[in-house]
Amino acid sequence: MPNKVHLMSNVGVVASSNLQTCEVKNLKNNEMIGKAGLDPESIDFLNWNIYKGNGDNWQQDLSRFAESHDLMTIQEAVLGNELTALLDRHDFNWVMNTAFHLNGSASGVMTVADAAAVHSCGFHIKEPLIRIPKATLISYYTIKGSDEKLLVANIHGINFTLGLNAYRRQLTKLYEAVKHHQGPMIVAGDFNSWSQDRLAEVKQLVRDLSLTELEYSVNNKTHIFGHAIDHVFYRKLEILSETVWQVSSSDHNPISVSFRVQSEI
Repeated sequence: MPNKVHLMSNVGVVASSNLQTCEVKNLKNNEMIGKAGLDPESIDFLNWNIYKGNGDNWQQDLSRFAESHDLMTIQEAVLGNELTALLDRHDFNWVMNTAFHLNGSASGVMTVADAAAVHSCGFHIKEPLIRIPKATLISYYTIKGSDEKLLVANIHGINFTLGLNAYRRQLTKLYEAVKHHQGPMIVAGDFNSWSQDRLAEVKQLVRDLSLTELEYSVNNKTHIFGHAIDHVFYRKLEILSETVWQVSSSDHNPISVSFRVQSEI
């Protein structure tokens, strides 16, 4: 039996664990035009694995990043009082796909934004060796003045495997969940792409979805066995700036990108 998906949110988001409903079908585009959404001229985005909040001063670092970003994908989030209070303080909306519970608190992948997600779905894949689930979350956000929606996929990749079958299956499920989307897209997370073979699977996903990989002016991304494990891929967006922050509050360095929605030609 597949692990039960548990999507949580601080608002009444339309959410489903059924990937067949991952496509937004209930919203009339003309009803969304002009409504609250992300600014197409500036979407400041951050991707960060926060190491379950085990690092020193993670609250200060996350709070600093929250002040300067509109949208964040977080892996290894633990939904305790400290995290929820921090998000409330910065007036963030959030959606979380719980992978498991840690000391009574939900832990998994979380996407937070200034705007509320209009729809979300998610799935789990269990680690073949340790049997702990890894979560993936897909959310949609409206864009001010546009009938298009930004799809944001947040993934925590399978880590402990002897082969590639489970890892490939996780990426294939992600592809199947988002392949219908024709608008702007961000696919980000901790991919655990610590080998050349794993990285090849990620690059195949990037090709299949016609995504673009960031080119970093200074590459401070977290590496294992010489391979970067955290990634941000995008489509129908333009890059204004990018930074990889070096921190001691997690075993991963956060990736910050300022996007602009690509103009239609």
